[in-house]
Amino acid sequence: MVVSQSVVGRTNAEKPHGLSGMLKNPYVFMTCAFASLGCIMYGYDQGVMSPVLVMENFQNHFPDLMGSTIQGWLVSALELGAWAGALFNGYLADRISRKYSMMVAVVIFTLGSGLQAGAQTPAYFFAGRIIGGVGIGMFSHVIPLYQAEIAPPELRGSLVSLQQLSITIGTAISFWLDYGMQYVGGTTCNPEGIDNPYLADGSFDYETSHGHTCLGQKTIAWRFPLALQILFAWILFFGMFFFPFSPRWLMTKHREADAVAALSKLRRLSPDDPLLKAEILEIKAAVMFDEESDRDAVARGGRLAPWKALFAPNMFKRLVLGCGTMICQQFTGINAVLYYAPQIFASFGFSSSKTTLLATGVTGILQIVFTIPTVLYLDKFGRKTFLIVGAVGMFCCHIVVATVEGIYQDEWAKNEGLYTAQGWVAIAFIWLFACNFAYSWGPVAWVLAQEIFPNSTRSRGVAIVASTNWMFNFVIGLTTKDMLNSMKFGTYIFFALFSAIGGVFVWLYAPETKDKTLEELDIYFGGGEDSIAESDRVRMQRINEELGLAGVETVEDLKNEKGTLHDEVEEI
Repeated sequence: MVVSQSVVGRTNAEKPHGLSGMLKNPYVFMTCAFASLGCIMYGYDQGVMSPVLVMENFQNHFPDLMGSTIQGWLVSALELGAWAGALFNGYLADRISRKYSMMVAVVIFTLGSGLQAGAQTPAYFFAGRIIGGVGIGMFSHVIPLYQAEIAPPELRGSLVSLQQLSITIGTAISFWLDYGMQYVGGTTCNPEGIDNPYLADGSFDYETSHGHTCLGQKTIAWRFPLALQILFAWILFFGMFFFPFSPRWLMTKHREADAVAALSKLRRLSPDDPLLKAEILEIKAAVMFDEESDRDAVARGGRLAPWKALFAPNMFKRLVLGCGTMICQQFTGINAVLYYAPQIFASFGFSSSKTTLLATGVTGILQIVFTIPTVLYLDKFGRKTFLIVGAVGMFCCHIVVATVEGIYQDEWAKNEGLYTAQGWVAIAFIWLFACNFAYSWGPVAWVLAQEIFPNSTRSRGVAIVASTNWMFNFVIGLTTKDMLNSMKFGTYIFFALFSAIGGVFVWLYAPETKDKTLEELDIYFGGGEDSIAESDRVRMQRINEELGLAGVETVEDLKNEKGTLHDEVEEI
């Protein structure tokens, strides 16, 4: 068992974890839950397009978007924008705060969503996907960052996992809304003036029907789902006015009194409570350490030294861990399933769009259900356990799907309704794969990303890690459709191999971080105080002595320190 080096970490490790802990900390729980609205939009925007692409009214409007390559670009345009948004927000969140950068993201996201919902040409759609993606990328960076910085150590894993739970809720909402909206006016286009708008294989002849008004399915069937997500965005925007700034961000801006007030509100403790006093002093110590280190780095290496610091040996290890985890997360194949679920299920021998959309909707429900155990138990069982067990489960599911499809794909391709039982087996293991991802690599990869960087570099480090996630998300969105067409069952073998690689990577290189404060992880990721440069060790020891933290074993030791917390903070 990992023993915390922080007096706050040791004290809070004895407190309730999971649901019980969240109920005992209702304010911070509700704040983190409300911030997760941004991640509902993240999941919603990822899930909304795949069912829309198979709606006949949409195909009638945009026949130029029906090829596998162009669909890959359309789906992945969101990820390209998100890559830029996550990277840019690393600067913005430090500059104007985590809170205000979320509000800027809402405005950008609204513009992108509006362009998609009102699109009249493919150009509108691509512009909307890219601009909306910038907002989504900003959300993906700042929301878990904000959650991690306001959460107590014993609940950090659970509270940051709320963002993944929200992603799955958003995905499920979009899947089921699309499923219901396909019936608006009918499930078929029924183009005016065309008697038989279908090809010999039974697929919709969108090229011939283009330009003919659909008498059946209405345009609102796909425009409304694309527009609805704006509602969630503006609820978040106005709600954020009532929530606190991150105490850690306030401390980096030398707003010490505000930081104390924000932390006191979040923890529901008096500013003079020994535990709150210890936590604010540990945050102060970490900020002072990072600022002194940055000043020395700038003096030696210029203004870009804080960014260059991410590539110093001690920091580069964390960067590799974070980026490597995100690469493996994307190559498990989860977004291939979310982006192209109806097409994937159709490849298992099901020609009915109703069946494929229904199976897609079930995927969304299962993801919600199986994310809940992470929210409840991640801080009890630890990050590595969830990641490794999930990797094994995903590997097994992909192998089963590859085997079944490899045997029956030729029969399914005849479109004669053959071997439907085997098709349902493949669908069942896709569902099971989604379940394994939902409790492991979905939430835990993002939790780990927030925990591995020190305070002064956290926003920049998480920005690089998040942008890495989106860049490889872009690769998956762009290539999956062609992979499924060319590699067929080999696609699942590819994803199985990366699931296994991810499990081995975590087993060998990821430390266990549960019950650690964010401040002490700067030391922990160096492997302990003895492995940190002597000058850094001496600097931290001096700062701890200045703040009265040296030799403190329990929070009770701070009771007899002279003066109040406000006096000590202002003296520094």
